[in-house]
Amino acid sequence: MTPRAFVNIKWLSAFQPQRSDPDLRSVPLGFMALIVLGAASLMLPAARASGHSLSWIDAFFLSTSAVCVTGLTTVNVALHMSGLGQAIVLVLIQLGGLGIVTASLALVMLSGERLSLAHEGAVAATIGRLQRSRPVELFRYSCLVVALCEAAGATSLYTRLQALNPSADPLVLIWQAVFHSVSGFCNAGISIFPEGLQHWRGDAILLGVVDLLVIAGGIGLLSLLNLRYYYFWKRDPRRRGRMALQTKLAALISLLLIVAGTAATLVFEWNHTLAGQPLAEKLTWATFHSTMTRTAGFNVVEVGKMHPVTLVVSMALMFIGGSPGSMAGGIKTVTLAVLFLTARAALLRQETVQVFHRSINPRIIGIAIMITMLAVAAVATGIGALMLSELGAASSTTPTGWLGLAFEAVSAFGTVGLTTGVTDLLTAGGKLIVMTLMFTGRVGPLVLAVYLARPVHPWHIRHPEEDISIG
Repeated sequence: MTPRAFVNIKWLSAFQPQRSDPDLRSVPLGFMALIVLGAASLMLPAARASGHSLSWIDAFFLSTSAVCVTGLTTVNVALHMSGLGQAIVLVLIQLGGLGIVTASLALVMLSGERLSLAHEGAVAATIGRLQRSRPVELFRYSCLVVALCEAAGATSLYTRLQALNPSADPLVLIWQAVFHSVSGFCNAGISIFPEGLQHWRGDAILLGVVDLLVIAGGIGLLSLLNLRYYYFWKRDPRRRGRMALQTKLAALISLLLIVAGTAATLVFEWNHTLAGQPLAEKLTWATFHSTMTRTAGFNVVEVGKMHPVTLVVSMALMFIGGSPGSMAGGIKTVTLAVLFLTARAALLRQETVQVFHRSINPRIIGIAIMITMLAVAAVATGIGALMLSELGAASSTTPTGWLGLAFEAVSAFGTVGLTTGVTDLLTAGGKLIVMTLMFTGRVGPLVLAVYLARPVHPWHIRHPEEDISIG
């Protein structure tokens, strides 16, 4: 037997059977390829506005931010990019957002076959439990849901913009409506106005439409499908339909976080960034800020001038993020719910974790703990790296100081896009760190969830249990 043949032998274990799992490398490699292609496209002379230049690192930063639907930018897209450049950014946002929702389907879509048990676990880890179907059918249905939501958002924005600016060029209004609808639903937070959505800060209806787009994009594909076929007003349970546990948890936690964020913003910003504004605008702006911390990144007030407590609360909301199978980042709302329910069960000395008359699989609890621990480690490492790379630089001398750098790291990992004004001042090393955080925060939780959700083949050897002390 030749040495090469000897290397190719697949050693089998008598204690752990072999299995066929989805190849996870295609997800990060696909996003990397899209980022490189996007950066090269943004470097085209026609993609830049007249009189403006773009360095390669800024092109990669903008491409990474768009593909990872983050929203952090080192250049002003409205001023530095031409119409073609803005269109390239929009395409990157759309492909990046759609890729996250359907990444698990892409792992098996080329086969054209029904999902195996391993592949069903991959889909369920990122989207949820759906009826058995061909991956191509699920992909098409996902694209249809995204298209309908974005079309509804664009139509609503255009109608309102036309009412406010009846003499404006309809094509300009259509472009503004389409760009912000896609950017809002994909939770990207990139605007084509020089001042961002502060351009619309005086119109509660427009801000409300953006709020709804962000919430719809962050609630998750399974939840959207479930809510579409759940007729809560019907008295007959058979005709009403059933709301999945994931949908209940995602909707409940999302609502609670938005309310909590709004309340915190009102309390600490009432006489600060919201001072002097009418009550209606205070409520609108506080709600908008709370919603945007769910990984959207738009802002109507200067984040760098907010109270430090508001920034800390915002960091917590950004770290949690949206729901599984959505455009949003973070550790996800359902993960937070599982952690809270696990702690509650331990406090009440219950053997199982239960909610809404359902029990949660212990494997799901382990996955939630693992994702949270790795997310904390990634954010802590990112904050430390930024403090080292920005030591003595302009980004470390802003009014927010080290809190601004920590806020930047959490915003990047949570793919949010909010900033205290640090992004434009980052050194080349700082930009690379933030880019790494954006990519890790976007792709990492997805790949990890799919990896840990693979079918378990237990070992045939069982070791005796022994108690240990905790606390």
